[in-house]
Amino acid sequence: MNEHTVLLALALLACPSCTPPATSAQPPQPPTQRPDPAADPNPVDVEAQKKIQDVLRHVGRMRELPILGDVTGRVIDRPTMLRQVKEQVRTQVPPDAIRGESAFLTAFGFIPEGFDYEAEVYRLIESQLAGYYDPDRKTLFLMADLSGPEAEVTLAHELVHALQDQHYDLGPRLKYRQDANDAQAAVHCLAEGDATSLMLDYTLEEAGVQAFRIPDEQLRLEISASMALAPDVASFPRVLRESLLAPYVDGVLFVHALRRQGGWPLVDRVWRDPPATTEQVLHIDKLAAREPAEQVPLPSAPSGPAWVVLHTDGYGEQGLRIAFEEWLPRRAAARAATGWAGDRAVVWEHRDLGVTVAAWRVRFDPSEQDASREAAEAFDLIASSWDQKGSSVPCREIPGGRHIALARDGRNLAFVAGRPATVHDLPGLSGCAQLGAWATAIASQK
Repeated sequence: MNEHTVLLALALLACPSCTPPATSAQPPQPPTQRPDPAADPNPVDVEAQKKIQDVLRHVGRMRELPILGDVTGRVIDRPTMLRQVKEQVRTQVPPDAIRGESAFLTAFGFIPEGFDYEAEVYRLIESQLAGYYDPDRKTLFLMADLSGPEAEVTLAHELVHALQDQHYDLGPRLKYRQDANDAQAAVHCLAEGDATSLMLDYTLEEAGVQAFRIPDEQLRLEISASMALAPDVASFPRVLRESLLAPYVDGVLFVHALRRQGGWPLVDRVWRDPPATTEQVLHIDKLAAREPAEQVPLPSAPSGPAWVVLHTDGYGEQGLRIAFEEWLPRRAAARAATGWAGDRAVVWEHRDLGVTVAAWRVRFDPSEQDASREAAEAFDLIASSWDQKGSSVPCREIPGGRHIALARDGRNLAFVAGRPATVHDLPGLSGCAQLGAWATAIASQK
């Protein structure tokens, strides 16, 4: 799961300034006069347009990218912006992809049974909306109800996206593609990291501070705290909160690592050949080596002809870390996910009964000392967190009556999730014995 659930990722691509991080520096005030949103849903504000061009020239100089054209700006109200975001997502993402993603998250207990995934993601987005740049319309949309400082930092952030679009054709890079969650998340991190890094430079300029000189852990904590303190966010499932935050935190730390090595010119070279996986975002040495993801076969299906594939995807190291944070502290989850080499996830639905089961196969890199060490360490950490240290096939019950089981074979881990254990008279998989056998088969498949 990434900026990384498919719906959340695409909604965030539509509004990449949903969570501008708080900073101690206060930028100058933009114009306070705003149009009446009721008069025109996308009004042209001459004063705001002048402000956009002024800030664009400043941002272009700071970002060291020449301006290749004007950027049109619109000031709109919150309902209009949310409606536009929904329309943009619905034109790009098939409904079955959203339904399948919801089924995957439910199967493993990342969201509760009966959770209205699509509606709740939009509610989360609405609470964080500030503005967005639309590469199809070549237009920047800014929320009408922002305070002066919020409007200024949002404007700086979105104008970086406009420059990205002018130089690197942003739209096609961010379009939804089936089974491409990890690759899209990697580009999303680059886009948000670039814009957030410049935005921080912009807010700190008067203090003479460059954002990439701030220690990574300090910056991570400050950005995380800015979101954690938002009362509208705290009630959402952890995986959605972390997926909302991940591209900003991981992205800005990635871009800062590039800037320390080669400044903005190195960031631009990476734009010309973007990271292919979130592993390359999280480990800059993997980017330098252009280490590819290993192709992992789809997990084997449950027995019986009534099971049909509902959803497939790969979630990458970032998605794996976010999932592991459901069971482990943040640092332990990051350590367990390090060494990711590839993954494939599948959700099946019983065509007659409507129940679902899911499997997620993860392959780890071999190490020089022990080819299975990375996978074994991740297995042990998860087993211990489930209070089943020493078990060959850990299994636990999760809310909703489901069970999840874990098995390892060499470099491969297999997570499987079954339907409610109380349903014993239906064909399929339920309970730890059956799930454990299935997980073991998946982990050992070639």
